[in-house]
Amino acid sequence: MNGRFPVLTHTLDRGVLLVCLDGDVPISERALLSQQFTDLVRMHLPRAVVIEIGVSAVSAAALSTVLRAQRLCDQARVPLVVVTGAAVARDLPAAGGGAGEGAGPRVPGRGTDVVTAPV
Repeated sequence: MNGRFPVLTHTLDRGVLLVCLDGDVPISERALLSQQFTDLVRMHLPRAVVIEIGVSAVSAAALSTVLRAQRLCDQARVPLVVVTGAAVARDLPAAGGGAGEGAGPRVPGRGTDVVTAPV
């Protein structure tokens, strides 16, 4: 856990940045959370990013933060995958603007991927 935002934790393993988002994300904290994610990507310069969203963290603010992270990763040409057990996040690619290029988190060359798993 870090001191700035207790619901966001991270690890770096072989160039892959794993960011875990657990707990409720108030809309008032969305900008701080997005900035912290940006700082992590700039500090670690990962080859890929995985964002794991805990079931209790799925909210409009959390999904907005993930979409901001997706834009940042797209600009940095860093693959991004989102993993969650929450059914509501399965519609995340559509929230990014449709099924076309730049819509939702994806791994380049594989189209749009949102991986869901039972919790």
